[in-house]
Amino acid sequence: MSKPTVALDAFGVLYANGNLVRAALHPYLASLGSPLTEAEAWALYKKASLGQMTSAEFWATCQVEGDDDDYVALYELNDGIMELLDELVEAGYPLCALTNDVSEWSVALRRRFDLERLIPLWVVSGDIQLRKPSPESYLALVDRLGLPAEQIVFFDDKHENVEAAWAVGMAAYDYVDADSIRRALASLGV
Repeated sequence: MSKPTVALDAFGVLYANGNLVRAALHPYLASLGSPLTEAEAWALYKKASLGQMTSAEFWATCQVEGDDDDYVALYELNDGIMELLDELVEAGYPLCALTNDVSEWSVALRRRFDLERLIPLWVVSGDIQLRKPSPESYLALVDRLGLPAEQIVFFDDKHENVEAAWAVGMAAYDYVDADSIRRALASLGV
């Protein structure tokens, strides 16, 4: 039996905090003197993560001189995730990511952590102009992979995203920690 493709969310699975606006973005904006509330920052982030503005336009709209590299430096990887990714690649699992993010920040983050060497395919909401849990976002991943949804195992820290992946035919699991991915793959017998 061939190995399924393992699809991972970024924020909350690869990166340590799933609530990026509250944990990093709004505090970063406030530190630069932005007058925006957290709700206003979230609304602008959502637009940017749908590809409706670039990161430069986002910073300007927030009335700050934000720097993509300074901003992404606020993030850390989840404990044990690099070891898990190395294990999965060594075991022959193809890896990909499906994430809601601003295109430029997604690139900066994965380069910061050298994730592109392990996860060659990234489907980013800012590039496809669709956000999870939209069924079309999962179908965009299926299309990019050129595989039936049934050959993809998806992990996300947000249950609504897991349910949406199931709805399009993927096996999907709630991410708790790196061991939760190991257990889920073992339960599939792959």
